[in-house]
Amino acid sequence: MNANEARVCVIGNAAIDQVFRVDHLPLAGETSLAIDTLHDFGGKGANQAVMAQRAGAQVQLFAALGDDADGDRFLARLVEEGIDARHVKRLPCMTDISIVTVDQRGENTIVTRNDAAARYVPSPGAVLDATRSGDWIAMQGNLGEAITAEILRHAHVGERRALLNPGPVCFDCRPLLNHVDVLVVNRVEAATLTRLENPEDAARSLRASGAGDVIVTLGSEGVLWCSHEHLVLIPAKTANAIDTVGAGDAFCGALLAALAQGIAMTSALQRAQTAAAFAVARKGTQAAFPSRAELFALFHSLT
Repeated sequence: MNANEARVCVIGNAAIDQVFRVDHLPLAGETSLAIDTLHDFGGKGANQAVMAQRAGAQVQLFAALGDDADGDRFLARLVEEGIDARHVKRLPCMTDISIVTVDQRGENTIVTRNDAAARYVPSPGAVLDATRSGDWIAMQGNLGEAITAEILRHAHVGERRALLNPGPVCFDCRPLLNHVDVLVVNRVEAATLTRLENPEDAARSLRASGAGDVIVTLGSEGVLWCSHEHLVLIPAKTANAIDTVGAGDAFCGALLAALAQGIAMTSALQRAQTAAAFAVARKGTQAAFPSRAELFALFHSLT
């Protein structure tokens, strides 16, 4: 690793995923029998950190785990991945957990216990101490509005760069976008934030709110990139989707790694799409992510 290469600092959550595959998503009052089940590591922050590390970035994670056995296992997994986990905080509670239901088409519902993330207040000073000029700081929507705003306001100190992926949308992030270099949202998140159903209109609106580049992921339709000089639709990679859980995090992690390595946005988005397309064709969350070797082969095929 080049000592001068920009690094990725992910500030977010970590959760154990319990995944239940069903024939169809249950209706209100309906009980569905699971076809199979899977226990996996998840949480948007941890997912993005793992993918960025596998995609070639030097990654550190700021997140909270409980003081239980799940937290022990999760921390060991992060270290095994090569992630700098010195800033992962252990709190006197249970590690967060997500109950994920996935149907035969790959669509999903997620219910999350967010106790550790809700109690977690990372210090902006610690983030600044752990990062340097040119590093990418990535945040999602799992932490509170106040701490997200405070860290993003500090992110540009010393020319750090910020990527925000504001799912789940728990607050209006538009007042923060002047501090965001890259905003990544899916179609639903874009519409929720702007009340505009057309993705192009929503992307333009979010850029007008202050974001440097706006990326709207559109699933099988591709990715919309809106910058000061571009409004481009990049077609989707062909994928046999069986499980879309974590696909957005795979996308963000691969994108962060590419940007940290100085790769141009168009090529970075192609890498991110390729990683996400691979992930949706396999079961699980982090278990579905391509390995370092698989990513090397996937990215080499793009050149």
